[in-house]
Amino acid sequence: MRWLCVALLVFGCSPLVAQTPCPMCQKPIVPSRAVYAVFIAGGQTHRLTFRCIRCALHAAERWHPERALLRVRCAATGRWVAFRFNEHRWSAHPASARLLLAPEKGGECLDRHLVFAHPKAAHRFLRAHRSLASTPLLSISQATESQPRKVGDVP
Repeated sequence: MRWLCVALLVFGCSPLVAQTPCPMCQKPIVPSRAVYAVFIAGGQTHRLTFRCIRCALHAAERWHPERALLRVRCAATGRWVAFRFNEHRWSAHPASARLLLAPEKGGECLDRHLVFAHPKAAHRFLRAHRSLASTPLLSISQATESQPRKVGDVP
């Protein structure tokens, strides 16, 4: 739990984030949409910032952390949503959190890879954005079920 408290304190909004490219896609990170991550692998702690939740999940797949914390704001309410990986499984806080992982359109991900704190907020968003209505809402376990885990395997 100590690493979680430290991670939450470290990842406030930083003016440096605006100039930093995402380590996965190399697109510029938008501070209001950033995903803050802490990966613990091989006894080392890695703090990273990503452009979207999909990039953060792909990085977790690549790093195979022993533990991980991802923090992102709900697209509808601005409320913080946290995803934790520990003991070989992901959990969401709040547990009702859902992910919308629609295919990118025109190379843009920010309005297509979204996190919602509650399914009701997601459904309201989808009613207002009909082009995304056919995209399923996923729990964190559904979004990550295809990702194999090898604990401690650092690239």
